Amino acid sequence: MVEKYIKSNMCVLPWTSLEVDVNGSASPCCLYKGEIGDYKVYRDNLDTIQNSEYMNDLRDQFRQGDRPKGCTSCWQEEDAGKVSKRMNSYYKMKNSLNGWTPELKPSLKFIDFKLGNICNLKCRICGSYSSSKWAQEELDYGTNPVAKQNLDSGQWPKRNPSFFEDIKSVLKDVEYFEFTGGEPMMIENHFRILEHCVEQGYARNQHIHYNTNGTQLPSMKIFWMWSQFKNVEIAFSIDDTEAAFEYQRHPAKWDMVKNNLKEFGIRSTQTGNIDFQICSTINIFNILSLDKLLYWVKEYNPKYFHVNTLFAPDCFNIQTLPNELKKIVTGKYQHLPPYRSIINFMNMADRCTEEMNAERKRRIKRTDEYRQEKFSNIFPELNNFLKIYE
Repeated sequence: MVEKYIKSNMCVLPWTSLEVDVNGSASPCCLYKGEIGDYKVYRDNLDTIQNSEYMNDLRDQFRQGDRPKGCTSCWQEEDAGKVSKRMNSYYKMKNSLNGWTPELKPSLKFIDFKLGNICNLKCRICGSYSSSKWAQEELDYGTNPVAKQNLDSGQWPKRNPSFFEDIKSVLKDVEYFEFTGGEPMMIENHFRILEHCVEQGYARNQHIHYNTNGTQLPSMKIFWMWSQFKNVEIAFSIDDTEAAFEYQRHPAKWDMVKNNLKEFGIRSTQTGNIDFQICSTINIFNILSLDKLLYWVKEYNPKYFHVNTLFAPDCFNIQTLPNELKKIVTGKYQHLPPYRSIINFMNMADRCTEEMNAERKRRIKRTDEYRQEKFSNIFPELNNFLKIYE
């Protein structure tokens, strides 16, 4: 059944999943481009959202064999030979999909929680939508209604504490939780959701996945709570190492994050159900450091090494690199299995334009000036191609 649907355009997520977004809206999944109508999760029940006209229309598109526009990210990755979220979801949920068909009614099995945009970092490939720190910096640049709105809308969990009680009614049949952000380890209210699942006995049949920046080390009490779940996967977002890591994930410190990762491993030995993953997002900043990153990953030896493709901000997408640099990258990394599909994705489109280069240069130099950093000092070879500093 799994292979049958993977080979088609069918996606199971509109039947089984919802993403709770940082601004309180909802989407079928984290890569979907668009929101489900005018719904807000702190105002509308998740079952109501999943059974909405919008979602029914989306499911009909899949039944007809279409490729919905909102799912462009998956189609681009699959066309490049990469395992997309659509495909990976079948593998991840295959044990609970026995007998599943597109004609069945939706049943919420997977909730992706982004409970606001509280974060202590302002990564170069992020922005005010997903990071409160970024929103504050963008406001310092000058009048910015979008950043102001993002900072305000990302605070919805604080303004609507009843959400954490209301959500309990849909948790019984959920098999997979995903917590991202913002920085999920800083959003303490999410532990209320997990505590309820432990108290009700749901936890032993549930999986948890985290994406964390590695700067926050939970207490042993949290590790004990995690031990009550079927499995906990913690994915550390590591895109580079040492000074390049600190530039890209300001103001994180590489040595502190490395120590936290080590301590995570030590504490997890007492639970027996925690797996670690390194999740790297490939973008213009780390495109010449992938060999060094892979060497560090092998040394750390996580259970999984997952490579993401950056789609936004668009000017940091590797498809926008100049062709001469793409040729060097292709020759340098095409023999490394983790990066082959990334190389294919990069070479699928030539999107290097004067306008794109100007926007990339503007963004990098503005942030450099504010943070008193300099791109060319950290990435001298890359600067020769991108000419951020002449």
